[in-house]
Amino acid sequence: MPVSLPKTPLFSASFKPNVYFPSYPMQCILADTTHVLRPLIDWRTRSRTRNGLWVRISANSIGGKAIVRRWAKRRVQEAVKEELKARHFGMHGVGIKAPKKEVRGTMEVFVRQPTVGAEWGDLKTEVRRLVDAVVYMAEAKSEAKMQKEKARS
Repeated sequence: MPVSLPKTPLFSASFKPNVYFPSYPMQCILADTTHVLRPLIDWRTRSRTRNGLWVRISANSIGGKAIVRRWAKRRVQEAVKEELKARHFGMHGVGIKAPKKEVRGTMEVFVRQPTVGAEWGDLKTEVRRLVDAVVYMAEAKSEAKMQKEKARS
């Protein structure tokens, strides 16, 4: 079940704990049984590890040229990478200093037009709020799981 994260003028986002979805283009290819690339995409999707954090960033809502959309997407991706690293996680949500610590699931970020003209500091602040929310939800979920296991014992 997707969890909506704090909306900002720069982007909207959702987090699906313990759920891993391929990207939208891959979903379209997988849905078409006659597509030439379907066997390859199906194999890649099945063989990809189902742990850590899958980050999907989409800049399709930004009009204009593709280079602007890619630039905005890369800015958000770099900010997410830096914020995860600041919390001792790698880009894929696995703990760097404590490998047993892990954020699991899919985080989708939908970049909006104001991201193009936003200052780097403003973008980092918004991404910091986003990553804080995701890490908090993941830690709360893992604590609940640990308490459940203790109750069984």
